[in-house]
Amino acid sequence: MTLRNFALLLLYCLIVVPAGLVAGLGRDPLRRGIDRTAATYWLAAGGARRRPKG
Repeated sequence: MTLRNFALLLLYCLIVVPAGLVAGLGRDPLRRGIDRTAATYWLAAGGARRRPKG
């Protein structure tokens, strides 16, 4: 393992991994919680739809 690879590994382990762990704590970006009162989980699509060229 070269010094460059070791430096990149160290950077990844000390900066990227903890940042991802902190960002993921306490919030659910995909809103995966169960809502027992909801009739459906579908979300209405917004915006105009374009027909494909062809």
